[in-house]
Amino acid sequence: MRAQPPPLGPHDPKGPHMITRRDVTSIQTDAQNAALAAHGLTDQDFIAAGTEARVYALDDTHVLKLYAGHDQLPALQTLRDFYDRLRPGALPYTLPKIHDIQTHEGLVVVTERRIHGQPMEDHLTADDPDLETLYLNTVAALARVTLDRRLGRRQLLTEPGAPAASEPEDWNAFLTHLIRAKLPAVLPLLRQDIEHADQRAEALLHSLSAPYRGPEGVIHGDLFPGNILMADPHTVSGVIDFGTVTMIGDPLFDTAVACGFYRMYESDHLITRQRLLTRAAACLRPQRRQALHVYLLANALLTCDLYPHPDHPLRETGHYRWALTVLDHSPYWQQLAADSAP
Repeated sequence: MRAQPPPLGPHDPKGPHMITRRDVTSIQTDAQNAALAAHGLTDQDFIAAGTEARVYALDDTHVLKLYAGHDQLPALQTLRDFYDRLRPGALPYTLPKIHDIQTHEGLVVVTERRIHGQPMEDHLTADDPDLETLYLNTVAALARVTLDRRLGRRQLLTEPGAPAASEPEDWNAFLTHLIRAKLPAVLPLLRQDIEHADQRAEALLHSLSAPYRGPEGVIHGDLFPGNILMADPHTVSGVIDFGTVTMIGDPLFDTAVACGFYRMYESDHLITRQRLLTRAAACLRPQRRQALHVYLLANALLTCDLYPHPDHPLRETGHYRWALTVLDHSPYWQQLAADSAP
């Protein structure tokens, strides 16, 4: 998932820009081969392709990433600066680092730290308590990461041409702005599938109306198992793919989203999600348990229209259907509705 919530704040043409999604599909073969040859590589060095880049093994400690279009430069330079600010402390796994950014025949060529391992996604099974524990611990550990300099905004990257996201008064105010900006686009869809969709949206917003006074840190925003690399079936080697939904705010947001992303498209996703939410909530105070559920609901609402398909109505796409199960099956709606009642 690579959600793109609307940005906030005054227009700043020099502000950070979001990496354009699906650009990897527009990389031309000739340009790709020329960039690889310039670095002594061939297509045999290919490792993987994401939505934004094609990845190649440069050597044992570096990878080469190819992005289509020079308009990617501002976002990648912002991401490089962000990685340089990270202070992982005693984090038990490795985080990305960008060493060099160049342009070559219409492509942006990035040299980045190589983190060895296979995606945790490759190890998922229907019932593996040890892996679920490792997953939740990996996500929770990210809360230890600090920045040596403040970003001055909540959202790391914004869409090209959009206003830069200035830092609002608090984290809850930021989420409230994102949700209110998203509702006009998604409520007409959700009304067709969820009873009392408008009232539920208002209850969600009401739950964020009080100023946030909790801990703050780096939020990856997309910690599904594909973005966690494992050195072996029991050891996490690194977390990758910060950027498009990386924010500064309550680290519990990552835990909530992760509970929804684990086996999210599998037939047992409802049972799995509830099991992970229960485990994650076990050591939390009641107010924080509610925040865990609120954040998962907020993420589902903000991303439900994320992956349109040219051949199918949005309501038939897999991610919309996943978001719908989150929004329509949460046990917290009744409590949120009661809390928001006059």
